[in-house]
Amino acid sequence: MRAGDPGPGEADRRDDRTEAAPGAAGGPARRGGRGPAGHGPIDPDTARHLAATAELWERVFTSPTTGAVLQVDTYRPTRAQRRHLDARDEHCRFPGCRRPARFCDHDHTHDHARGGPTAICNLANLCERHHGMKHATAWTVIQKPHGILEWTSPTGRVYPDTPRRVLEFTALAAAQQPPPF
Repeated sequence: MRAGDPGPGEADRRDDRTEAAPGAAGGPARRGGRGPAGHGPIDPDTARHLAATAELWERVFTSPTTGAVLQVDTYRPTRAQRRHLDARDEHCRFPGCRRPARFCDHDHTHDHARGGPTAICNLANLCERHHGMKHATAWTVIQKPHGILEWTSPTGRVYPDTPRRVLEFTALAAAQQPPPF
């Protein structure tokens, strides 16, 4: 064995690495001093140390194509999710209510306490009045793809609510198609 060669079992240990989360603080800098501490591959001992001393674990699910945060395990949406909702919804999503999004709650369509995920496909802006009404009355709501909400009144009448941006993009896509004749 030459000087500098890994000892028995060291080669396996050196190649067995885990990617560190960008916000993972407390671990040593990367081997060889490349890149900032807390980013990139880490050795198993550091991974175990981080896992053992973390106060909270939070899974973050991102889009493989855009990198946008799609879902988190926590109750509160991430900043990126809130920005997405405010841009998509613009106002309270109860039919007829136009209270601006900046004054609304980011509500879980399917209640988080009952297993609803903190995901864009399960979040919508509701003003305080309609958020409370959703939970305390016979009104129900389901969320369809593209943020379309279907509200059902206590009498059974359905009120769809499509975000304005979805309508704009749908109309724009239709306008760009050639005429059918």
